[in-house]
Amino acid sequence: MLLFSCDLETHVINTVHEDGSVTRKVIMKGDKESVFDPELYRVPVDSTWNIKETFEVGENNDTTWLLTAEKWFAGVQEINRGYEADSGINSSLERSVSFEKRFRWFTTVFRFTERVESILEVEFPVSGFMSREELEYFYMPDRAWQSLLGGPDSTFYREQEERIDSVTEVWMWTGFVRQWIDLFYTRCGADPRLEISREEMMALDSLFVRQLVEDENSGEENDSDRAGMNIKSSTEEAEGEEGAEEAEDDLAGVIVPVLGRGFYEKFRSEIDSAGSELEGMFEAYIATEEYDVEIRMPGRIIASNGYAVTDVDTINAGNILWMVSSEYFLTQPYEIWVESQVSNYWAWIVTAIFLACLVTGLVAKGRKRRSHG
Repeated sequence: MLLFSCDLETHVINTVHEDGSVTRKVIMKGDKESVFDPELYRVPVDSTWNIKETFEVGENNDTTWLLTAEKWFAGVQEINRGYEADSGINSSLERSVSFEKRFRWFTTVFRFTERVESILEVEFPVSGFMSREELEYFYMPDRAWQSLLGGPDSTFYREQEERIDSVTEVWMWTGFVRQWIDLFYTRCGADPRLEISREEMMALDSLFVRQLVEDENSGEENDSDRAGMNIKSSTEEAEGEEGAEEAEDDLAGVIVPVLGRGFYEKFRSEIDSAGSELEGMFEAYIATEEYDVEIRMPGRIIASNGYAVTDVDTINAGNILWMVSSEYFLTQPYEIWVESQVSNYWAWIVTAIFLACLVTGLVAKGRKRRSHG
């Protein structure tokens, strides 16, 4: 993933207004080629935006370019249409935004949500691999991580980071293995030659993962050749007899130690076919370029699944921050949400006037009864 990163730091700020309109600001930072190449944009920005171009010169005379784009959207539907027409580097992602407004007399509650659909079809939540504390670190934006790593307890947090990375790797491979199994049984689950059930093969997922991790570690010097993580079809990878043998070794190296050579030869066509479909999902995973999302809501924030912005350099410190990363929506949809509320002062005034009139009426009625009595 590092080899193919476009290194375009992107920060998205959504300022949500009470009427449901949204002012979206995108700040992109990188070299000149990446900042001015729309194909590398992680969120859709086009000529209809107000765009400002600046640059910074560092201590070593290196130049960093900044592109700041801003646009007012009358509603979330306009943002969603932009996602549907996106042609940037994250165009394969299925993203959507929603806005809700709930009137509760004394207060009005607003909810803003952004959702990214999962890459894999099998649901395999990371929560089954991590504790609640580990999940907090897993979803923590880079900005928050860097703050912890630069603090007095940096050693502890570096150990936590290594732990999270290790668990994430196992969970990720398990998800891909389970997806391959699902695709494989979709193709030949009714084949009478198949002597192992879907559930029985799913129970072997840890053995497949072990083969994948061992193969990855033994072939680190050829990372670029193994970017498909042994899930590519042998017919697609092989060019000539030598290439076919090498591709077969890759597939056999994962399957044969677990299911045997006979199984591999018997179902090689279905294995390759499932691998080809899984390859497209894997490419969507490694091609996703992450970015930060900040949401600013009307009124007071009352609930969220994000992280508070505390940087002194942030204009509105105290708003909510998330990171959009492919790991978060690999096996299940990823939804960022925040709720806020504003006080309806007019409702308090109306209520006070109503109560005053009610009390006045009751008092007047009581006096009238006493006078007649």
